[in-house]
Amino acid sequence: MPRMAIAGPSGLVTDAAARIAEVGGSVVDAAIVAALTAMCTEPGVCAPGGGGFLTIDILGNRPVVIDGYIAQPGKGFEGEPVGREIWMEYGGGMTSIVGSGSVAVPGVFAGLAMASDMFGVAPWRELMEMVAMTIEDGFPLGRAAHHYLTYAGEPIFSHDETVRTALFNGDRLLEVGEPVLIQGLASTLRYIGEEGASVFYKGDLGHAIADDLASSGGQLTRKDLETYEAIPRTPLTINLRDWRLDVNPPPAVGGVTVAIALKAAAESNLSGPPAWAEALVSAFQIRSDELEPHHDLSKAAEHVLLRAGLQSPSTISIAAADDEGGAVAGTFSAGYGSGVAPAGSGLMMNNGMGEIELCLGGLKAEHPGRRMMSNMAPTVARRGPDVVAIGSPGADRITSALMVTLEWLVAGMNLEEAIEHPRVHPEFGDWGVRIATEPGLDLDGIHYPVRSFADLDMFFGGVNGTALEGGELHGHADSRRQGSVVLVG
Repeated sequence: MPRMAIAGPSGLVTDAAARIAEVGGSVVDAAIVAALTAMCTEPGVCAPGGGGFLTIDILGNRPVVIDGYIAQPGKGFEGEPVGREIWMEYGGGMTSIVGSGSVAVPGVFAGLAMASDMFGVAPWRELMEMVAMTIEDGFPLGRAAHHYLTYAGEPIFSHDETVRTALFNGDRLLEVGEPVLIQGLASTLRYIGEEGASVFYKGDLGHAIADDLASSGGQLTRKDLETYEAIPRTPLTINLRDWRLDVNPPPAVGGVTVAIALKAAAESNLSGPPAWAEALVSAFQIRSDELEPHHDLSKAAEHVLLRAGLQSPSTISIAAADDEGGAVAGTFSAGYGSGVAPAGSGLMMNNGMGEIELCLGGLKAEHPGRRMMSNMAPTVARRGPDVVAIGSPGADRITSALMVTLEWLVAGMNLEEAIEHPRVHPEFGDWGVRIATEPGLDLDGIHYPVRSFADLDMFFGGVNGTALEGGELHGHADSRRQGSVVLVG
């Protein structure tokens, strides 16, 4: 059995992944268990009814990004979806649309099943069983989930009976450490384990979910689920000094934005944090002007990458690496959450169609089946025998968190130092452009006003990483957020 390092948002996540590794599972098996456990045990922050990406680099195989991200629903749907507009103080105040009409086509189980088929050793049912065992008797509400639910609990997660019962004691939101028990979730995971992921897409489970959502105004149809497929994609590869970076390719915009920022920083007349801040401003402006408004993200991203001289072929983050040089980075999201767990499944659903900043055309899907825009960019970096797997949650701060961490890494820092070092992030608003920064950075020469934070802050993301560096296997979970690392073997 190879030795492994596994990093994730909590001890529940890394312990479950370690157990599958200890019984002979591969590094990809461990990553699958870690990712799904995180989705199930970080309610609000993520959910198994969402989607995401796994970047996988196993020696002897070509690196691959498995796209299990959410897609626009609505195949065969006639009528108008029903959603509920909410406002919450989270992030300084924001509006979103939740409820059944906001649910996009989930890709989690298709993506994880593809990873299992391609690189897994343990049987699929054992992976699902490991997660089911972790959550079936309840799990303690974590700090990050509680922080988000303090804002989102009442407006989003108090309307569905299954969801409310899990997260509230009467009218009171559960406190950190109190047990969360999501009715039906463990048995649903075991059913998917026994019958295969196809039961979620083409079987009675998927039919029941689609029908239940339709009865309350949803636009997700049976045909949406039956035609959904995970997609293996060739990573966008960036050469940075003596490192090779494999990141999420188009149509996701996260990896593209990281790539543009790294290229701009390398060509800057400035150096260090001032160069990175200027590069991030440029990359975010390109994303805003040329990617986000475009109806064909793949074509727009390819054009941007070609012009830059690069070639392309809210969230939880996990990472795993083994002593044979294999590495997996994963990032998954369910948006702000729809607040719905249909058909007694216990599977909380995404609100991808209700994310106003991503769905500029409104709640109703314009292009059923098309993948939705994503900031996520799980990354594997390799230099000779050394390999690092990292990812981060944090909406658009994913880009700056990963870009700055990678810059410190290629500058010679080890994984822990690179993750813990202060970061910068560009902010755009009525004031124009400014740079948010953590303390301890020299920003002399920067051309923008600065907003300084007093300490390291979860605003700047939460990078989780694992590495094989100098023959030593280790990992690190960002102190900005609650996280966990475990070594196996």
